[in-house]
Amino acid sequence: MNKECCVLVCVTVQKDCGRLIEKGRAHALKAGMPLRVLHVSAGKDLLGNSDAAEAMNYLYSLAREADAEMNILYDGNAPQAIARYAAAHGARAVILGQDKSGFSLLLQSLLPDGTQLICDQ
Repeated sequence: MNKECCVLVCVTVQKDCGRLIEKGRAHALKAGMPLRVLHVSAGKDLLGNSDAAEAMNYLYSLAREADAEMNILYDGNAPQAIARYAAAHGARAVILGQDKSGFSLLLQSLLPDGTQLICDQ
């Protein structure tokens, strides 16, 4: 596992998550850290859905343009999967989209000490 510090952006299968990648890119450049992009899917049929596949291809291209590594994890517990990934890769900041469900509070409680959680409003 690579413990190099990074900025981590979490995306869903929506094209408008591109704004999160741009926000992460700016944050990573300012902090002098690499950028990583992560999507957590509960099921393995993600790319069987043509709309989701199109959105993921778009987000992959944006991640490439931002010189970021992008990964997809298949896990039924997204907050725990993100927290494990953040710890394994030394994430100093985790950037999420809007949260109306309390997801960010749960995630914050699972993230390693010193990891900043940034919710895009």
